Amino acid sequence: MAAIGNIRKHYGLLVAFVGLALLAFVLGDLFKSTNSRQGTNVASVGNEKITYQDYSNMVSMNLENAKASNAGSITPEQNYSIHASTLEQMIRDIVMKREYKDLGLVVSSEELFDQFLGENPNQYVVSSFTGADGKFNRELVETYIRDFQTLTPEMQANWLNFERAIKEDRLNTKYDNLLKKSFYLPTKLAERYYSDKNDKVSAEVYAIRYNTIADSTVVLNDADKKAFYEENKNKYQTDATRAIDYIVFEIKPSKADIDFSRNLVNDLKDDLASIENAASFVNANSDLPFDSAWKSRTDVPAEFENAIFSNGAGFVYGPYENDGYYNVAKVLDVENRSDSLMASHILVSYANALRSTETRTKDEAKSLADSLLNVIKKDSSKIETLAKDFSDDPSAQTNNGDLGWFTDGTMVYTFNEFVQDNKVGTVGMVETPFGYHIIKVTDRNEAAPKARIAVVANEITASTATYQNIFAEANRFVTENTTAEEFNAAIENQGLNKRTFPTMRTTTNYITGISNPRQIVRWAFDENTKVGDMSSIFDLDDMYVVAVLTKAVEEGDAPYQDIAERYEYVIKKEKKGAMLAEQAKAYGTDYQKMIDNLKGEKTTVDNVTFEGRGFGNFGVEDKVIGTVIGMKEGEVSEPIIGGNGLYVVKVVKETPAATTTDYSNIQREQRSKYNNQILNNAVYSALKDMTKIEDNSILFY
Repeated sequence: MAAIGNIRKHYGLLVAFVGLALLAFVLGDLFKSTNSRQGTNVASVGNEKITYQDYSNMVSMNLENAKASNAGSITPEQNYSIHASTLEQMIRDIVMKREYKDLGLVVSSEELFDQFLGENPNQYVVSSFTGADGKFNRELVETYIRDFQTLTPEMQANWLNFERAIKEDRLNTKYDNLLKKSFYLPTKLAERYYSDKNDKVSAEVYAIRYNTIADSTVVLNDADKKAFYEENKNKYQTDATRAIDYIVFEIKPSKADIDFSRNLVNDLKDDLASIENAASFVNANSDLPFDSAWKSRTDVPAEFENAIFSNGAGFVYGPYENDGYYNVAKVLDVENRSDSLMASHILVSYANALRSTETRTKDEAKSLADSLLNVIKKDSSKIETLAKDFSDDPSAQTNNGDLGWFTDGTMVYTFNEFVQDNKVGTVGMVETPFGYHIIKVTDRNEAAPKARIAVVANEITASTATYQNIFAEANRFVTENTTAEEFNAAIENQGLNKRTFPTMRTTTNYITGISNPRQIVRWAFDENTKVGDMSSIFDLDDMYVVAVLTKAVEEGDAPYQDIAERYEYVIKKEKKGAMLAEQAKAYGTDYQKMIDNLKGEKTTVDNVTFEGRGFGNFGVEDKVIGTVIGMKEGEVSEPIIGGNGLYVVKVVKETPAATTTDYSNIQREQRSKYNNQILNNAVYSALKDMTKIEDNSILFY
């Protein structure tokens, strides 16, 4: 079973890379879908469809694996990430499998077997089948393959999924290697890269910065804005977005709810005081499990600190509120204990002990442990060499059994108490679920009072009545206000807090103050929801929400008004450039007079290269750099309208790159850039962009 756990664990790492993500989401909304949803494809990729049934099957599988990796629970944030990634992986599978087929890439049965048991097994197989010594356990893989028919159906399914993922990883590796080997940089192109990087130019610059002209003096009319928009709208493509205003009716415990919680634990106080088995009592009556850890003065409520440590065992206190719970507590013990401990040990394990891979019997382990103990009691310094030779703790190979400093309570109970209770230098043996430990106490810090406390806690939560009251408040609001105008007027009249979310996308999974807003997103993007529409009540985890759709932008060119407002400063820069270029004409080639009269400056910019982006202290000026690089020494440019100013440049010095025939560094550099693009999924992104994809997933989650 441990190997299945490892398969699940590392399968999750593997699929993030090869496209079989072990992800999942809460299926409630999905599997309560209407027949119309079931008749809708979740997505189409080219001519292939991702059907509702295929998608839900993948989700079901991923859900089980995700739960297995998260102790059976998944957060709302993980839910969204899970089902979004599930779809993305299905899209990737279709895109890449088509590519593999076109290229004739396959993984044979022999090759797949080699990934598990060849000389160089797949990295994920090695990670999943690692023994306690940290090494690859080939025998365990052989056992799984040999005994496959005897495995449970669940274990067989997990193995087949893992096998499929290994095959996908191998295909992906082949594809990446094919791409990497396709790299070729002709010598002439290497020469060009070399010169672009190393040819340098120094230029005398006459410049008039745009910031010398006050923005208030530049008047923009609709024609200026529309001209900019028409010229640049293709640069400013946008996803479909929505904007909403909304109010939140938070569901918080009422005073009656708080009093109920306080009274409930207070009623248990006498029973807690008299009960002998406090741990069982806590586990039966508390919302939090019994905690056996020893608490220092800083770990207990400040108002009870002195009473706890002066009264000692049997002292009962509370009720008191802490972190959303009402509590009553009983002191079980008070002792002087060290916070930090140090010890060395040798672990002698046996078959069926916790995390053990040993085959020796328990009696054989006890006999070996007794022998080691006798040797170490005579000379405790030998524990280091003996630990390396005999300890079944894998860390002994690097630390010689020295565990270093550890916090009180960190180790398994009997081990921890031996180190806590014995003097420095003491050697002894204890048994734990891991086996027999020969222990040498090597150090501890100064002891201080600590208490072990039984706490009965009751979480302060909103009652059904509180939920009903707050829902009634929200319902009254939506009943009395049915339009955007009434929505805003009611908020103002009632002093409510209106919130705004200006840029919602179909993938939005967080709205300010709302951690799971997918109901709202689906409503906002529904084709029947129009700007100005007011929603019904959204029933979320601990709140009710009412929203109004205030803006809708569809995919494609960004709206004119958005561009005109957002890039007004850019439009003003362009207009300043045109104004300065017109004014510069009056000075002809007398550039000194031009800058004197137009608040300009004269400077020299050295070491300009084609590959560089910055132009002296003028910032990014690609147009100016391109002009300078194309000029000859002594040549003077016409006025150049740049990004940050108007420029006239004169090339005063050209410094060609040193002559070379060795372009190996350039080739390595370009190859590295190329390979990084492959590793960063640039090729897949390009293939995906070339594929027509219709995504209907918002209907499902």
